[in-house]
Amino acid sequence: MKLRTIIILIISLTLSKASLAQCCSAGNPFFYGEQATIKGNELQVLLGYKYSISDTYYSKSDRVAIDFVDKAYFNYLNLQFIYGLSQRISLEADLGYFLNKTEDYKDAGWQTSNGYGLGDATVKVRYLAYNNFKRKLSITPSLGIKLPIGVFDQETTDHVKLPITVQPSSGSYKYQANIYINKTSKNALWNFGFYGSFEYAQLINSKNFYYQYGNMYLFSILGSYKIGQTIYVGLELRNENRSKSKRENNQVVESSGYQIIYTIPHVSINTKKNLKFSFDAEIPTYRYYNGIQLGNKMAISARVSYPINFLRKIDRKQIFKTDDQ
Repeated sequence: MKLRTIIILIISLTLSKASLAQCCSAGNPFFYGEQATIKGNELQVLLGYKYSISDTYYSKSDRVAIDFVDKAYFNYLNLQFIYGLSQRISLEADLGYFLNKTEDYKDAGWQTSNGYGLGDATVKVRYLAYNNFKRKLSITPSLGIKLPIGVFDQETTDHVKLPITVQPSSGSYKYQANIYINKTSKNALWNFGFYGSFEYAQLINSKNFYYQYGNMYLFSILGSYKIGQTIYVGLELRNENRSKSKRENNQVVESSGYQIIYTIPHVSINTKKNLKFSFDAEIPTYRYYNGIQLGNKMAISARVSYPINFLRKIDRKQIFKTDDQ
């Protein structure tokens, strides 16, 4: 066996555990949807797109020169529905689809790993626990579950299993508890928000994988300023933490888990036709990885949302009926 082949195999075995916990882990990426209060009998429809790329290995906060994965990237679509059952209770459902989840390797002899297809579905119940019109302050907790309905254990045409990092679905149920706090200034020019999320993933026990992701803790502070009648510019600081993962026999994966702080500039535009366009750029400004992991370089996302008020439509129908009579 050639020396070069032996070296590649050693690197592959060394990084097989590390790559499991990198930025492109199995399942849908975090996608910040609409958090504002939804009125009763109103449906909010959102369509989003996200692109992410990673090309550098890290150990703790330091870069590590490893010639294994050249770059990892994905193109992701997200469809979200939020419906207000009442003035306080709303239901949220979203679905993810990967146009691609790709890993390109440094060595020309290694075939590119490419996954694609349906990801996870998420269902949430949100409750407006506190709403003070005078103080312009609201608090909305929510509970949710991610359903691994998409493609998992995906293989190449040669029946070679793809790494878990490019699998579209997470392969296990994930349970979430979230809270969103919103505060608007008296002149309605400034808007501030806090978003906190906890996620617990069940064990993946499938054809090709036996793995459990560590718990995820996410905290986000947001601020935006209104320019004119239609444009909002803002900034978000997001702290994302994941505990170490586990394998067979309750073995801890040392090269897993991390803490990342993102700085995220944000622009949104409201049109006269009630369409809302939003654009974000996720820039990691602090990273700490356990062991050696491939770290996220940056991500960009875009969303468009549209509200449908069913009560308004019903009122219009009643008016037309009255006019006809």
